[in-house]
Amino acid sequence: MADVVDSMLDLMRRLPPTRTEENVQALIGISPDYADDLLGSVDQPLQLKTDRATGKEYLACDYNRDGESYRSPWSNEYDPPLDDGTVPTPKLRKLEIAANEAFDTYREMYV
Repeated sequence: MADVVDSMLDLMRRLPPTRTEENVQALIGISPDYADDLLGSVDQPLQLKTDRATGKEYLACDYNRDGESYRSPWSNEYDPPLDDGTVPTPKLRKLEIAANEAFDTYREMYV
């Protein structure tokens, strides 16, 4: 296993950084069993996703990723939908909502 992941990482170091996303997806297509190892080791540009329920944008990154899905902090839903995705506890979710509202208010002050 380590040899395959090491080879994938070595290849990523030699490929153009402007095509990181494409190259990572191509390697995952070739060896889907090593997707988590590769995604956890290769820094990728941040992506913006739009929450389907609220229409608000959010960052798709390792911290809200579960498999190939990303959890929106606005609706607590995964995109693409994931039935058994990890979600925060009710207490933590309440704190997340309060923090999102505070950050939103702060952001609007500078628009």
